[in-house]
Amino acid sequence: MVNLRAPIRFTLFGKIILLVIVSSIVPMAGAVLLWILIYQHISWTALAGVCALACITLVAAYALAKHLTRPIRALMGGVERIAKGDFSPVPEMATDDELHDLSLAYNRMVEDLRRFGEYRFDELVAEKAKTEGIIYSSEDGVVLTDQQGHVQLINPKALEVLGLMDENRESVSGRPIWSFVKDDRMSVALRESVEITTPHASREVNLSAEGVRRYYTVAVSRITPPEASASNVWVVLVLRNITAEKELDQLKDDFLQSLTHDLRSPMTAVRGYLQVLSEEMAGPVNPEQKKMLHIMENASTKLLHIVSNLLDTAKMSAGKLRLNLAECNLRQLVPNTVEILHTEAAKKKITLTLDMPDEIPILKVDPTMIERVLINLIGNAIKFTPEGGFVTVKFTDLADRVQGQVTDTGIGFASEFMSRIFKKFEQVSGTRGGTGLGLAICKFIVDAHLGEINVRSKSGEGTTFTFIIPKGLEQNDKGEVFRVRTSAITPAAA
Repeated sequence: MVNLRAPIRFTLFGKIILLVIVSSIVPMAGAVLLWILIYQHISWTALAGVCALACITLVAAYALAKHLTRPIRALMGGVERIAKGDFSPVPEMATDDELHDLSLAYNRMVEDLRRFGEYRFDELVAEKAKTEGIIYSSEDGVVLTDQQGHVQLINPKALEVLGLMDENRESVSGRPIWSFVKDDRMSVALRESVEITTPHASREVNLSAEGVRRYYTVAVSRITPPEASASNVWVVLVLRNITAEKELDQLKDDFLQSLTHDLRSPMTAVRGYLQVLSEEMAGPVNPEQKKMLHIMENASTKLLHIVSNLLDTAKMSAGKLRLNLAECNLRQLVPNTVEILHTEAAKKKITLTLDMPDEIPILKVDPTMIERVLINLIGNAIKFTPEGGFVTVKFTDLADRVQGQVTDTGIGFASEFMSRIFKKFEQVSGTRGGTGLGLAICKFIVDAHLGEINVRSKSGEGTTFTFIIPKGLEQNDKGEVFRVRTSAITPAAA
C-alpha cells in the first residue's frame, strides 16, 4: 500500500539527470521558443537539430550519472555486507578523484573493523571459557533459568544435588527445573524461588531421609540486563550444602543445653543460700554484709537470667520449647510489664510511656512468653537510649491481629546489621553486655504464635520494633499452635 504522506525521494542517479536537463535541454527549448516568437514561423531544421542535441545530452547525462554513482553503489553494498558480518573490501575506484580517496578510506575502516571483530571474538570466547570454568567447577550447584523456570544452564554439581546424574545438560535444557526434580521438597522450593519477585532471597531445604541428614540453601537472584525490558529476566539459583554447618550448630546447641542445665541447679542453690543469709535465718548480719549480699543477689539474678536464656535457646533449636496458650487480657499484662521497667527507665531519666486503646480483645497466647517479649524489647530500648530520651510502647487493635510497637530515641544501628539482628549471639557493633540472645528469643516466641516481628532503625535516629500476634489461635493435644477464623472476639476493657 502506497503511503501518500511519505516524502518524495529522488536517487542520486535521478538528481544528476534532472540537473543536466534543467541546465542544458531547458535552455535549448527556450531558445527555440524565442526564435518562433520573434520570426513568427517554425524552422523544422532548427527544431530537428535541437531534438538531436537533446537526445545526445540525455545519453551523456545517463553515462555521467552511472559513472558517478557506481562507486557510491559499491560502498553501499559494502556497508550492507558489513551489517551481515562480511568484512571483504570494495574494489578501489580508478577515478583519481575524491571517490578514489573515499574507497581507500573505506577499505582501511573495513580492515580495522575486521581486526577489532576478531579481537573481540577471541576475547569473548576467553571470557566465556573462564565463566564456564568457574561455574562448572563450583562446589555449589548453579542453575540459570528464564522467568518461567526453563533451564538455560546447569552445572554438574546441580545435577548431582537434584539427583540427575544420569541426565546430561542438553536433556534438561529448556525444561522447567521443577519438572524433573525427583524430591518434592526441593521441587517446591525451586518453584517458589523462581516465582518470587524480590531481587534476592534465600531459603533452607531439609532433604534428610532414613537417618541421613542433608540440608541445603536455595539462594535466588533475579538479573535484568540494563538494555532489556522488564519482562526479560534471568533467574540464578545457587544450591549450597549446609549439612556441616547444621551439624556444627547442633553440637553447639547440645553443648549449651548440657552446660546451662548443669549450671542452673548450683546457681539455684547459691541464690537459695543468699536468701537465707539476707533474711538472717543463719544469724545476724551487719549493714555492710547486707550490702554485699544484695550485690551478690543482683549478680546471681543476672547470671541466672543468662543461663535461662541459653537453656531456652537450646530448647528452641531442638524444638523442645512449647507454648502454653491461655486466654490473656493484654489490658492487664502490658501495663503491668511496663510498670516493672519504669524504675529502670527512671534511673536514666528516660520517659517511658504506654499508648494503648481502652478496649482490646482477649487473645489466646502464652502470657509468660508475651511478657518476655515485652521485657526484652523495652529493656533493649532503655539500654540503648541515652539519658533524657523517650521510649514508647504502643498497641493497636487491627481487624485480625494485634500489633505491638516499641519505639526509642536511642542510638539506632546501621542498615547492614538489619539482616542479622534476630540471629543468635548477634550484638550491635560497639555495644557491650548481654549475650545477644534476647532478640532471637523474641523472634522465636512471635513466630511460635504464627506472628511476625520486624525492625526499622537508622543510626543515630532511634529504633522501632514491631510485632504482630494474630487473633484466633488454638493449640491441639500435641502442643501445635494453629489459627482458626472467628467472627467475634471478646473485647477487654481497662
